[in-house]
Amino acid sequence: MKNRLFACLIALSSYQLSATELTEQPLPTREMHLDASVAAANTDAATAPAAMTLNQDFSSSSWFDSVDLTLRHDYDGDRFYSQLYVRFDAHTQYTEQPVYAVYSLVGTGLNRIFHTSSIFTLYGSSRSDWFAIEADMRDLPRGYYKLKIELRDARSGTKLAEISGYEAAALNNLALEDGSADTPVSVIVHESSGGSLGFFWPIALSWLYLKRRTIRQ
Repeated sequence: MKNRLFACLIALSSYQLSATELTEQPLPTREMHLDASVAAANTDAATAPAAMTLNQDFSSSSWFDSVDLTLRHDYDGDRFYSQLYVRFDAHTQYTEQPVYAVYSLVGTGLNRIFHTSSIFTLYGSSRSDWFAIEADMRDLPRGYYKLKIELRDARSGTKLAEISGYEAAALNNLALEDGSADTPVSVIVHESSGGSLGFFWPIALSWLYLKRRTIRQ
């Protein structure tokens, strides 16, 4: 009996884990960054502080120096948004380091990789090697999500840095919904065509009729 109960508990825990297992489902995403030649030309270490100022889950030879996030498109006014814009600047202790970024949304029953970036290069402490994406929400249940960004070495795939809503408040409780659910609310207005007299037009006609009768009598 105990063995059966133990097996049931294991099966239940396995089911709960599988419900939030990591999946990869890309979203329509656009990337933005400066040309590599421009970023490489601005590698003065004095342009950025060497100290890490962000709370991040993990860092090594590279780290996140700043992250800017904006939620966009709330056409129906329900304060849930259907587009995500995020831009970060990361630094490395090396002169240059080729990397790529992996973006995930984490919510109740969901842990979803929605974009893996192209390869770009970090140049020391330069602020010109920033990287940004703009992603449209598709097939996403309305809810509050954490954003997770992993920075990985382009050669080995080794994780170099990670930041998420678990440590950075700005990446937590993101109110997001599917773009198809974010439709404008239609408001229908019925307007009277009674002219300038409007409501008083029937009264004016009645008064005119009574006055004509009085004159005839």
